[in-house]
Amino acid sequence: DWLETPAGRYLLSWERARFDDAVSDLFGYHALQLGMPQLDTLQTNRMPHQWLAMPDVASSRVLLSRGDVLISDFAALPFPQSSLDLVVMPHTVCSLVRFSLA
Repeated sequence: DWLETPAGRYLLSWERARFDDAVSDLFGYHALQLGMPQLDTLQTNRMPHQWLAMPDVASSRVLLSRGDVLISDFAALPFPQSSLDLVVMPHTVCSLVRFSLA
């Protein structure tokens, strides 16, 4: 609900601009966004295959304007190892993320 406040909308707008700049010229074929459907981080990316992964059906009510929605445990994504060219994790703070795609 906070994202619907003026401050939340400002934050989403600011983040969207940063993601648009960061992913617009990245080359590849397969891009995945983990969660946060309110923020389409792949909007300016031109990869032909894009997915939004959500942890459960209830949280997928707000969908990206393009791409497919995948309901999956983020720790067990159904992609072969090294098959994704871009994985975007909005609102995730980490120094190093290492995971193996199932």
